[in-house]
Amino acid sequence: MYKVSLVLIVKNESRCIDRCLSSFRDYVDEIILIDTGSTDDTVQKAQKYGALTYHSEWQNDFSFARNFALDRSSGDWNVVVDADEWLISGAGALQELKANDPEYVGIIAIENQFGNGGQIQLSQFSLPRVLPSTVRYVGKIHEQPEHQLLTQRLGIVLGHDGYLGKQHIQKRGRNELILRAELEISPEDAYLNYQLGKDLAIQENFQESITFFEKARSRSSSQMIWRHDLIVRLLFSYKKEKIFSEGFDLITNEEQHFTHSPDFYFCCGDFCIDAALYLPDHSQTLIPMIESYFLKARAVGENSQIDDRVVGRGSFLAAYNLYAFYSSTGRDELAIQYLKLYEAEKI
Repeated sequence: MYKVSLVLIVKNESRCIDRCLSSFRDYVDEIILIDTGSTDDTVQKAQKYGALTYHSEWQNDFSFARNFALDRSSGDWNVVVDADEWLISGAGALQELKANDPEYVGIIAIENQFGNGGQIQLSQFSLPRVLPSTVRYVGKIHEQPEHQLLTQRLGIVLGHDGYLGKQHIQKRGRNELILRAELEISPEDAYLNYQLGKDLAIQENFQESITFFEKARSRSSSQMIWRHDLIVRLLFSYKKEKIFSEGFDLITNEEQHFTHSPDFYFCCGDFCIDAALYLPDHSQTLIPMIESYFLKARAVGENSQIDDRVVGRGSFLAAYNLYAFYSSTGRDELAIQYLKLYEAEKI
C-alpha cells in the first residue's frame, strides 16, 4: 500500500479551511499544511483535522512554498490543493492511489465559480495536482510540476470559489506584482505575458491587458493548451475597449483553430452585439452574424475536452442569448423556443 498525503499552503483561510479538509480527510493518510503568515485561526482549525502544520515566510514565490510543503510530506503520492478548493467527487480515485505505483502525474478537474453580472457561473479546467513524491515545482507564479513522467486523467473533481466576493478583492495585485517582476527577467515569455494579461483583465484593466495578450499571442502557437483561453480573453478585452477592427481581425485569423470551441463562438456573438451597438452603420451585416455565432456555439455543444471553458456557452447560455436576440428582432416564436431551451438546460 502506498501513502497518500494532502499538501497545501495557506494564509488567513479561516473562511474555507474546514470545508477543504473535511472533504479530504477520510481519503488521505496525512495532511501537510504550510502557513505563510496567518493572523486568523486557520492553523488552529487545521490542527483539529490532524494536520501537520509548519510555518514559512512568504517569499513571493509559489514554487518555493509548494516545495517547502512537499519536502515535509512522507507520502508516496502528494495531492496538492488550495484552501479555497474542496473535493466534489473522486473519492474512489483517491483511494485507488494507495494501490498504484507513483509512476505518473495525475490530472484533476477544477470547477471554478466566478461572478458575471451578478450571476455565479462555472468554468472548468484541468491541472496536474497528483504528484509522485519525487516531483517538485518550478516557476514563481502559476507554478508547474517539473517532470518527464506520463500523465493520467483521474476521476477527481474539485470545486473552487477563490475569485468570488472578498476573496477576489484580496488577491488583486498579489499575482500582478510577481508576474511583473518575472517579466522584467523574461520579457518575451509568452506564458507570463498571457498570465499578466489575464490578471489585469480580471482586475478590469482591459486596456493594459490587451498589450500583454497581444504579445503572448504573437509568441505562441495554436498547439499551446492555454492559447484558447488567451484568444477568448483577448476578444473580450477588445470588446470592453471598443476596439472592433482588431477584434474582427482576431476572429477571422483564429476561427480555423477553434471550430471545436463553443466558448470561441459564444464570445464572437457577444463581441458582435457590442459592435452592432457602437457601429450602427454596419448593423445590417452584424445582426445576422450575432445569430450565426450563437447557433454555432450550440451546434458545437458542451465540449468537455476543452480546458478553461465556461459551462453553458454551448447550451443554456447560448440559448438565453438567442432568446434575447430573437425577442429584440421581433421573432417571438423563436424567442419562446430558446427561452424554453434555456430553462430546460440551465444548471
